[in-house]
Amino acid sequence: MRRGALFIAPLVVLLLAACGSSGGSNSTTTQQPRLTEALYRAQIAIVKREAAKAQSDVSQGLQAKSVPELKQQIDAFAAATQRIADRLTALNPPQNAEAANAQLAQGFHDIAAGTRSASAKIAKLKSVGIAIAYLEHSKGPVKGSREVTKALATLQKLGYTTDAVTP
Repeated sequence: MRRGALFIAPLVVLLLAACGSSGGSNSTTTQQPRLTEALYRAQIAIVKREAAKAQSDVSQGLQAKSVPELKQQIDAFAAATQRIADRLTALNPPQNAEAANAQLAQGFHDIAAGTRSASAKIAKLKSVGIAIAYLEHSKGPVKGSREVTKALATLQKLGYTTDAVTP
């Protein structure tokens, strides 16, 4: 189904190429030890699987029968992208990946914020069709998408991910 494709498609590409979340948060105040290149690659692989699940869940949400059901799926996607951002922020990547990791985390924070904003707007709409049409034309997560794309290109050049980055 094409409904919502313009809103979700860029996020799908980015999430599948990027990272996901472990679901837990690290509440310690001490900095984590710096990850080796191999451990950082492993973290990226773990979170990619979780990102794929978030993408799959939000895609199913586009088949919602009501605005509240659609909003619930969009909110879950926003929460998932927020967890991705938080996980990336908590990592202590190899020194040569610090800037790209920070940019990637910021991109996911911005995607989460844009998605939450879109969710608030669709909550006021009267039909799921109108809500999906709004999502198709929404530019909420564009800034975050650009940040994620740029960070992934850098991480790919550094050898931390082998996925091709397609905007």
